Amino acid sequence: MTGDRSHPPITMRPRRFFILVQDFSGGGGGQVPRGTLLSQAGEPPSPDCPFWAKLLDTEAMVQVPARAAWELSKEQAGMLQAVTNGDERLELFRQEGLLGRRGALRLGDRVRVQITSASGEKVRGVLRYRGPMGDSKEQAGVIFGVELVGSAAGKGFTDGSFRGQKFFSCRENCGVFVPVSRIEPEEGSECSPLMAPRGSRRACTRLQLAAEDPLKSPPLELGDRVFFKMGDSAPTGTVVFCDYLPKKEMTGVFVGIFLDQPVGSWDGKFKDQSLCHLPSPEYGILLPIAKVHKEKADEGPKTLSDDSSLGLLNDLPSPSSIRYPPRPEWESLHGSPSSLLTGGTEERGEGEEEEGEEEELASPPLEINSMVEVHDPPIYGVIRWTGKLPDVRETIAGLELEEPLPSGCTDGIYRGMRYFQCPPGKALFVKLRHCRPDARFGVPQPPENPVLRCNSLAFRVYASERVPEDTPPGLGEEGAQRLIGWKKGIQGHCNSCYLDATLFCMFAFSSVLDSLLLRPADKNDGASYEETRDLLRTEIVNPLRKHGYVCATKVMSLRRVLEAAGHSPGFTSEEKDPEEFLTLLFRVLKVEPLFKIRSADKDPQGCIFYQIFMEGSAGGAGRGVPTVQQLLEGSLAAGDLKFTEAPSCLILQMPRNGKDYKAFATILPSLELDLTDLLEDTPRECCICQALALSECPQCFGDPSVGAGSTRQYCAICCQQVHRHRARRAHRPRALRLPPELEHLPPPPGPPPRQTMQLYAALCIHTSHYVAFARHGPRRGQWLFFDSMADRQGGQNGFNIPRVTPCPEVADYLEMSPEELQVLDPKSLPPCARRLLCDAYMCLYHSPTLGLYK
Repeated sequence: MTGDRSHPPITMRPRRFFILVQDFSGGGGGQVPRGTLLSQAGEPPSPDCPFWAKLLDTEAMVQVPARAAWELSKEQAGMLQAVTNGDERLELFRQEGLLGRRGALRLGDRVRVQITSASGEKVRGVLRYRGPMGDSKEQAGVIFGVELVGSAAGKGFTDGSFRGQKFFSCRENCGVFVPVSRIEPEEGSECSPLMAPRGSRRACTRLQLAAEDPLKSPPLELGDRVFFKMGDSAPTGTVVFCDYLPKKEMTGVFVGIFLDQPVGSWDGKFKDQSLCHLPSPEYGILLPIAKVHKEKADEGPKTLSDDSSLGLLNDLPSPSSIRYPPRPEWESLHGSPSSLLTGGTEERGEGEEEEGEEEELASPPLEINSMVEVHDPPIYGVIRWTGKLPDVRETIAGLELEEPLPSGCTDGIYRGMRYFQCPPGKALFVKLRHCRPDARFGVPQPPENPVLRCNSLAFRVYASERVPEDTPPGLGEEGAQRLIGWKKGIQGHCNSCYLDATLFCMFAFSSVLDSLLLRPADKNDGASYEETRDLLRTEIVNPLRKHGYVCATKVMSLRRVLEAAGHSPGFTSEEKDPEEFLTLLFRVLKVEPLFKIRSADKDPQGCIFYQIFMEGSAGGAGRGVPTVQQLLEGSLAAGDLKFTEAPSCLILQMPRNGKDYKAFATILPSLELDLTDLLEDTPRECCICQALALSECPQCFGDPSVGAGSTRQYCAICCQQVHRHRARRAHRPRALRLPPELEHLPPPPGPPPRQTMQLYAALCIHTSHYVAFARHGPRRGQWLFFDSMADRQGGQNGFNIPRVTPCPEVADYLEMSPEELQVLDPKSLPPCARRLLCDAYMCLYHSPTLGLYK
């Protein structure tokens, strides 16, 4: 928007910055909203006179009423420019001191950050970067780079890189970039332990402890007398260190003790850095502060009989104990936490056992995936397994802990037997009755009906628009930018990932299946046809292509219609397979099969997808890395099958041994699929001399001594010569059927044209969760990864947040040869490439040319 071009030129003077506090009409007639940022080079404007200024967002020049703008400092303008919402900008500016406190953040400070703009929850992190991130308007202003820690680790979207440039370093998906509106100092972090000078250790530690109120006892100081539990004794000593460990700030405060007796094993160092001086390691020990108790002035050495609550499960440190005070009342009900698995030293009487059972029944029900805590101070985890162990009579729970412990834990193995899978050091086995709901999330509410909740008011903030006009898919970088980011793609809900990922593959960047959306209803179609077609077209496909987002309520509506129309119970709540969805959708919409396939001289069969099968039941171990081209050719040859004509869309299901097991550890999806030799009544070239082939030999299939490729078809001369070999004399070649117009014509001068298709999407599955890869343009590297349940907000009754991310690196691996891939360890591959190559479930191919009229 621009104003009158007759304004005088702006001279080179110090820039001044302003923010609009009210809307006004620009010189060109357009509305300039409040919250807009301006810059002006000149003298301060008169309170009553308008002045010329440039809009920072669009760089347009406007004449601004002086009373409509308030002046900003350069630092304030830089931080607010990264906030894209004008009302948010204004609110930040008007809250006195808020912008200043956030602007005072320095690298290493502990912060709380809102990962996505749709999420109201702030999680813990450490500030690692602060500054601009590029010249584009989208990334203008000051951006904060945060490394997520604790339970938020892994919920980010970067390793510190943005568009190929490295701004800081952290683990993959443990970093985020946010504007000032989504970051705030962590309470009590003004004295940041990461930046504290060496001389202020004790004061800083006391301030941090007081702010978090981690213990009911007073915080510790250097020189305090303390005791702790060790086996059956309680050694005493003097505090000589109390602080965060170097580069281990997230594990909480640790205490170094100079012992009265030589029962220790710490030399006063941590990772070769000296923390304090000790005469010998036998007189030193380093413990989490939660395990250390302060002696009273009139108190002698402590014994276990004085306080049975000192022990920690198997003497393991509790990484979270610094933040959450112990609750001795729980221990008085359930006994010493040191006996969570092995039982206490005393047997319970009959009455006590009954009382314990009543307490267990009165507690909220705990099941697989329940978030729980054990011990005091608590250790937090998620139940991954429940059942009986050979040497324990009671029901046992296998927990995946929130944070790994240095000893006493496994990766899901108990006494040589695996019960579940988790990272090393995080699996803890305890009696189920010792688990209690995680108190950090309040009293658990009864679970809502997820199907009914999907259309409740709570989903309004995730709503997507209805788009009635037909919308073609956007391709190239423009189409990708419409879809990349959080809250993009199709929102998952209630076991819908199989359907979300399949729809994304089918429609996001290809119109080859748009015939499902466009066929007019006829007299034989019922009401369910139009309802299903219009719902799919206007509520899912068109919004996905136009706005890049579809909410879960629209997908749930489609699931309801399909469930009712197909008389298929479970489509609104149960986990289904993509082939079940495709079969039902094509049946309800009465769509013609995508292709027809014929076995020998039998009648052709119409198909929606083709499941590749392998001869025999042996797995794929030792077979190398096959391509989809090789698998398809081998499967059709084994069944003596041919396509009746070239399809415009071909959906191939990868081979599996049974329902749950992959036949091959790695499969290379062919970027181009050549169907020429797999079609009947199609001109083909001799596999030896490239002349027009007149016959083929199924028994020669795959013979490495004859020609290239897998299929074997010959001209008359080559067929005669090949079958003179003693090993092939018993073969029975058969004549190829050629189009009638070629039977009486001389052979064409060049090779017959090839019928090829391009890979445009792939559906993958791992641990019952489906994700999608889609190609958004013809250039290499134009690949996107989609997960409809990439993150979750709000716990058990919360909402999934979908995400679409670019993954150009998969192109490098798709272009490799099978031999190159075979020597690579799948664990060494980038995450997206590993999922595509190792977890492929369906590959979708299309012919852009045939798609125009088929």
